[in-house]
Amino acid sequence: MRTSAFRITGLALVFLLTASASGQSSISIISSNSQPLTVGMEGQLVVILPEAGLSAKAAERLSLIHLRIAYTRPHGTLTHYDLRYVGRVPGEHDLREYLVRTNGEPATNLPPLPVSIAGVLPAQHNGWLEEQAIRVPALFGGYRGISIVVVALWILAFFVILRFSRKRKAVAAEAPVERPPTFAELIRPLIERAAAGQLSADDKARLERMLITHWQRRLGLAGRSGDEMIASLRQHAEAGVLLRALEDWLHRPPGSVQVRVESVLAPYRDLPADEPVEAKA
Repeated sequence: MRTSAFRITGLALVFLLTASASGQSSISIISSNSQPLTVGMEGQLVVILPEAGLSAKAAERLSLIHLRIAYTRPHGTLTHYDLRYVGRVPGEHDLREYLVRTNGEPATNLPPLPVSIAGVLPAQHNGWLEEQAIRVPALFGGYRGISIVVVALWILAFFVILRFSRKRKAVAAEAPVERPPTFAELIRPLIERAAAGQLSADDKARLERMLITHWQRRLGLAGRSGDEMIASLRQHAEAGVLLRALEDWLHRPPGSVQVRVESVLAPYRDLPADEPVEAKA
């Protein structure tokens, strides 16, 4: 400790002699860090300056150096300053850029006050906090493997859906188109049994109701009585053919008459069914 005190005192005496010889235009560095500090560490620079009343600039968000003055004391006609600084960016810096005079002007009249700030990481550091072994990514491992599997499943699902939709269209195209039966198709079984003499009383009544209902709607005979309607239908060019033939078949012995069913059903061939319930015989 005594050796350090003697050293500092000797440096101060040398500074005083130098300052007196040069008109007090230089500075004397009493103490400084022997090694450059790293970013974020506080350093110390003790100097004797020819100007009193210096203060540190207010720290800004983008300042490269944060400077504060720990204490000052007179040193004859000079001033003893204990400067404490924290570097935020590696490199060489000048502390006088962060000092201001009593009138608020920058202390540009001072000689340079250089300090060095070293980085924590090497200059060519890749950003990793720990060294990692570099390895070639596997073809079927990690995110790449998962991505390949997902894409393959999507493609497979697309082809399955496409093939299934084509198959359904083909089946729909091959399926026969169902159409409702015509009026002639509905009454044909009853007509054939009547011509063969096998028509029962219930079937005869059902056939008559179907014919009367059909022609009643077609000819607009809704307001007439049953006898008037049957008489009108017997005289009709189309309706009378089947009604007269039906009465003739029912009064002859079975098999005694040659019936041409197609010609009898010709007026009804292209007509839609009026009452499909009556056709369930």
